Amino acid sequence: MAQKRKVEVTTNIDDETDRVLYSVFRSAAGGLSHLYSQALNHHKVAFEAGQKHALEKLNEWMTVKHQEGTPVTTADISAYLQNELNSISLPSNPLHGWQNEADLPLSSSLVQSQDRDGSAFCSCGSEMEIE
Repeated sequence: MAQKRKVEVTTNIDDETDRVLYSVFRSAAGGLSHLYSQALNHHKVAFEAGQKHALEKLNEWMTVKHQEGTPVTTADISAYLQNELNSISLPSNPLHGWQNEADLPLSSSLVQSQDRDGSAFCSCGSEMEIE
């Protein structure tokens, strides 16, 4: 995280009204900066919780398949993940007017491939437009 820096005031603030205004501005700017830092931290925690939840769901699905005696292949995992990606309902975003997945500037695709030695693997590609 970037270090905080203090700005030294090089001009003298003579008028009492200007001093009060400057003090209020500094306080508001500091509060806004703190709020932004909290929001970034909350976003990181929420993202990591979402990752954990997704992995737990995948593990639970694989465990059920294993208990049923069904072998789980890479193709099965790929199909399950693609189905999960397709079934996600997105909340509307009032700032951007997103109402459904087609409006979202993020596209994801899950691709099953093989490397040179024939081992199968899955890759998830995504692209996002920045407005």
